[in-house]
Amino acid sequence: MQTAFKFFHSTHCIQYGPGCLADLPAIAAAEKRRKAAVLMDAFFLGGPVQDRLAESLKEFSPSFHAVPQHEPDTDTVDAARKALIDAEADLIVAVGGGSAMDTAKAARMLVSNPGPIEDIVGAMGMPMLPHESLFVAVPTTAGTGSEVSESAVIAKVGTDYKAVLRSANMGFRLALLDPELGVTAPPHVTAAAGYDAVTHAAEAFTSKVANVMTDPLARSAMELLARSLPVVFDEPGNIAARGECLIGSMQAGVAFNSAHLGLAHAIAGALGALHHVPHGLANALALPWSMAFNDPALGDKGEVLAGIFGGSNAAEGLSALRHRVGLDLSLDDYVPGDAERDLVAEGASKSGQLKVNPRPASMAEIRVILEHMRHPTGGRQPHLNL
Repeated sequence: MQTAFKFFHSTHCIQYGPGCLADLPAIAAAEKRRKAAVLMDAFFLGGPVQDRLAESLKEFSPSFHAVPQHEPDTDTVDAARKALIDAEADLIVAVGGGSAMDTAKAARMLVSNPGPIEDIVGAMGMPMLPHESLFVAVPTTAGTGSEVSESAVIAKVGTDYKAVLRSANMGFRLALLDPELGVTAPPHVTAAAGYDAVTHAAEAFTSKVANVMTDPLARSAMELLARSLPVVFDEPGNIAARGECLIGSMQAGVAFNSAHLGLAHAIAGALGALHHVPHGLANALALPWSMAFNDPALGDKGEVLAGIFGGSNAAEGLSALRHRVGLDLSLDDYVPGDAERDLVAEGASKSGQLKVNPRPASMAEIRVILEHMRHPTGGRQPHLNL
């Protein structure tokens, strides 16, 4: 007998294919849209991706707004909100990685729910008034899965606080997965984003609330990413491998939207909030050690992960992949002192992600994990002294 479960997904359509961005004008015309606003990662502004969109959307009089490349914060969201209000658009397109997409999701919600962003943060699952635009995601990296999640994480400027916004009305209605758009990403960006997707898939798969809907997606995501992330790290122009990574990232995003995450993300969240460690890199620092901690509780799923990632157990396989894509780094490069690590452990211990981690983790145990994270594994088995 199957256990009870809940599964959430609000994206109406996911379209994949090399060059599929070219279909956007026809889709918008069929929806009788008249005015486009494009919120775009600043990396692409003034380049061929913007030129391509300006030409293809010219009948929709597109306006373009650059989203800063750092992780989204309240100032970034407020600037995007003002751009959307000025544009009076009924077609809103987010182009870029997770920062651009999360910024767009939050800004659009603030247009239809006026007021300070603080008024709607933390409203997990509570009703927010929808915005009547056609909302389209065009992810350019395989990482966050933001194109298919119903949430956004926004830092509050001047504090160490990161707010979570979540609503079914926040999600994109259409996600266009075009692997041609990612070929200019530097290898280190591809690696960090890809390992973020690996973490989403692995933690969704081992979550205490994983279920028959999320497990097949998480497993497929791990298989695609384990096979193709090393290839695209070595061969940035390999469209087939980029496509598999994009699909894997999307599947992982759908899975964790319902199954949630775990210990690695609890640690990564604290590293980002307290020390501004980029999210994908923070997950790479944490995941092999977190899975070593979780190993006694993984059961058959640990064997599945070991088989997919090619290790004697899940932690060794994930350690090998991390090393293979140049992310086998030391926590000391980002959190140099004992006192700072104490604060990271304290912050991570407060994360709601720990509720679904397969093994309970105390603040003291997290502190030991952080101590181990100071030492690269060389791609070998991480051994925890706990």
